[in-house]
Amino acid sequence: MVMEIRVEGAGEYELWFGIGRSKIRFSKREFCLVTRLKFSSLSNIINEKYEAVDDGIHERYFNNNLDLLVKALHESFMKVEFKDKKDALKMALVLFVESILMGQDYRHKVSHWLFRLVEDVKAFNQFSWGIFF
Repeated sequence: MVMEIRVEGAGEYELWFGIGRSKIRFSKREFCLVTRLKFSSLSNIINEKYEAVDDGIHERYFNNNLDLLVKALHESFMKVEFKDKKDALKMALVLFVESILMGQDYRHKVSHWLFRLVEDVKAFNQFSWGIFF
């Protein structure tokens, strides 16, 4: 049986569990090791005023619609004829973050900043997802 326990001196971002007679810690370090998500300083892209990237996927496929729902994103991903394979990857990344990492309901509006982040796949891969979640 697994049970969360309190451990004296535990850090602010640690969870401790009792499994049998053992005490097991789950902290940011273990989260990073399990998920392989990066932990570093958080990018300002989340807090900056959103401006669509000229000729980016948000403009090309969604007309810069700021009320785009996760459901519409998913439907477009399944139906659209992509102009470029990279566009398919970028849209898949937005869908992955919204649906899997964030676990957003299909009625939720897509986070605009993700459209800007995926235009630079290298920056997307370097993003500090571990801190964000």
